[in-house]
Amino acid sequence: MPVITYRWHLRQLMAARGMFATTDLVPLLAERGVVLSREQVYRLVVGTPERLNLATLAALCDILGVSPAEIGRAHV
Repeated sequence: MPVITYRWHLRQLMAARGMFATTDLVPLLAERGVVLSREQVYRLVVGTPERLNLATLAALCDILGVSPAEIGRAHV
């Protein structure tokens, strides 16, 4: 059975939109009903999440104007 991995592109997508501080996401997520601490957002941006709430993923897609596939691309 193949192992599916993915590459997390959140930091690159943020940079492409002029967002360089992870804290930039905190109020934007809160506007969409996703309340995360600065530390949680930092980990979300700099690391590759193993689990991600669907509401958080939807909010990130809305903020960045991308699809889920653009944030995390699967690789076999």
